[in-house]
Amino acid sequence: MKNPAIGRLVLLIGVFSVGLAASPGPLAQALTPDQLTKRVEDTSRALEDIQKDLQRMNTLIDNRAMLDIFQRVDELADEINQLRGELELQASDLEGIKTRQRELYLDIDRRMRDLEDRAVGQSSILAPVPVPATGTSSTTTGEVAAGTSTAVTGSTSSTTQIVPVIPPSANLNEEKAAYQVAFDSLKEGRYKKAKEQFNQFLKDYPDSIYAGNAQYWLGEANYVTRNFKQAVTEFNRVLNLYLTSAKIPDAMLKLGYTHYELKQYDQAKSVLQELRKRHPSSTAARLAGKRLDRMRKEGL
Repeated sequence: MKNPAIGRLVLLIGVFSVGLAASPGPLAQALTPDQLTKRVEDTSRALEDIQKDLQRMNTLIDNRAMLDIFQRVDELADEINQLRGELELQASDLEGIKTRQRELYLDIDRRMRDLEDRAVGQSSILAPVPVPATGTSSTTTGEVAAGTSTAVTGSTSSTTQIVPVIPPSANLNEEKAAYQVAFDSLKEGRYKKAKEQFNQFLKDYPDSIYAGNAQYWLGEANYVTRNFKQAVTEFNRVLNLYLTSAKIPDAMLKLGYTHYELKQYDQAKSVLQELRKRHPSSTAARLAGKRLDRMRKEGL
């Protein structure tokens, strides 16, 4: 459909063309003053109508543009709301993962400390030491010397020395308390503080029964904060300095993970494969197998 403004403009041009064609002389000679005045008035009205039509067209165009803008704004608002919902969901999932990770830290460390405490308790109890009887004298049943027990074999007997249980030293209690403070900082997500406390613990108690664990958690604190280069150093210290630590399999696993994050894929595969070879029945070995499968799928 033709626009009215354009049609009027074409008509106005046609009127001028016809007038000029009909008048061989100048336009002022073909028309009387009244006719000329009327022609000018008609032309002015036509121009005003055209201007009004153009204004209406501009208004319509502007309105359509505004509608398009409003519609796009609504669409963007919907997308933002959707993204915000997904972000909140991911934040909730991440918080759940952090909570489970802290609980896992606590549970694993509690078990390790229980095992280590029992080991310390057992090492503090000396086994009974048999003391052979002197000469040909024998001790009859029921005779008990102070601080000894009697065992009878035939006509001779031997005495067994009883050594009392040695209670944990005050130093061990201090070590345990210092270690617990550092570990509490770690499980509460205060990683910077945990790093400082574990480093201080290792300086103060380098030979502690908790030293291997402290070294491992120091590496873990660096891994969680994505300080991967330092994490490699800390996990390697577990492997090189604490050869009998129960944290060796976990340290190897996390060392492999850290090399992976650094895109050092050959080192990662080497460590994880060695872990599966040296500790095949461990949970860490099973997780290492999963990471190796993932790397194969990724073509690494």
